[in-house]
Amino acid sequence: MGAAANQDEVHMTTPELITVHGYKSETHHIWTEDGYCLEVHRVLPKSHQNSDCNVSGSNEQNLSNKNTIEYGSHGVKAKEPIPVLIHHGLLSSSADWVLLGPQKALAYLLCDNNYDVWLINARGNAYSRKHKKYTTKDKEFWDFSWHEIGYYDLPATIDYILEHTGYAELYYVGYSQGTTAFYVMASEKSEYNRKIKGMISLAPIAFLANHRSPLLKCVVHFYGLMEWGSSYCNLHQWFPRNRLQAQALGTIIRNAPVGLTNGFCVCWFSLIAGFGSDQLDKSMLPLILGHFPAGASAKQIIHYSQNILSGSFRKFDYGATENLKTYGSTQPPIYDLEKVKTPIVIFYSKNDFLNDPADVKRLTDRLPNVIETKEIEYSKFNHIDYLWGRDARVILYNTVLTVLQKFR
Repeated sequence: MGAAANQDEVHMTTPELITVHGYKSETHHIWTEDGYCLEVHRVLPKSHQNSDCNVSGSNEQNLSNKNTIEYGSHGVKAKEPIPVLIHHGLLSSSADWVLLGPQKALAYLLCDNNYDVWLINARGNAYSRKHKKYTTKDKEFWDFSWHEIGYYDLPATIDYILEHTGYAELYYVGYSQGTTAFYVMASEKSEYNRKIKGMISLAPIAFLANHRSPLLKCVVHFYGLMEWGSSYCNLHQWFPRNRLQAQALGTIIRNAPVGLTNGFCVCWFSLIAGFGSDQLDKSMLPLILGHFPAGASAKQIIHYSQNILSGSFRKFDYGATENLKTYGSTQPPIYDLEKVKTPIVIFYSKNDFLNDPADVKRLTDRLPNVIETKEIEYSKFNHIDYLWGRDARVILYNTVLTVLQKFR
């Protein structure tokens, strides 16, 4: 990838990236039961023809644009490639899965291997910021954590994809928060286990008591301050992405001393993800920071903080009085992982500061249908290498493709 192309791609949307990389893209808008509009990006090979796709005549709010298909459309024949839904992590978006480019990024590798690739954008990120009733300026818009992403966003998206493609099942690849949301859905709405042919958990996040991130260890003890800021200072979203931010970061990184900016960014990522990896290509930093962070609700981060301190995988803690009103008990209910019946393969790394092997074992011991648990061979592989590691294809993605074949 040339420097000029890299700079141009900093400001592109995910569909624009897909197109400039030589693939076809579709943008689908999916409405959830509680009124959020999710923008989902589909990756298609260059030769794919979407002449069967039609814009629905629904009387829902019209958000259609070129290559946009609303809920209720039909058309892809059953012999088409089996759909795979990929879910990003916290503060991220669909762009994560295409930034490495052709022959390297997971979305393209799956597409090249005859999978129908769908990239979800969870509510509140840069692409999914519409609601039937609220705007992003309303605190009610941001009143969600990853529980709602699993409870509402995933079922709506899965139902849409299956209706649209004519399949009864799909594959699911979740990374970090994308795995958390899946465990919420599969335990709270167990009927969806039958709709997932196989699930791949990349750096699964459910239990976090043993995480080793120095930054998170510092932040987590101030979650009460985060709750106060959310309630009284109208700080309901964290790290929203906008073009001005991307432009400013790109300008700083390009013009400041290379050693200083690269060192700062790598150190910042390492404090969260793990030290010692050589997988982050520093020349990609302007591109990465043009798309990450993509925004999240404060409540998502607060919910993770609560689970770190409690050592449990449970619903949001509103305090004893509100818990009693919401759940009928003073303590938040624990998610019943025994209900997660989908076949699962887990990938983890010992150098991932957010994904300690002890927490992974605790998770696998509670999931009833873990087919295999795979430790990534490169000992320094960290949490962000799953997305942007220069050798991610060789170290991880080729094995993901092999595992998907086993699910068939």
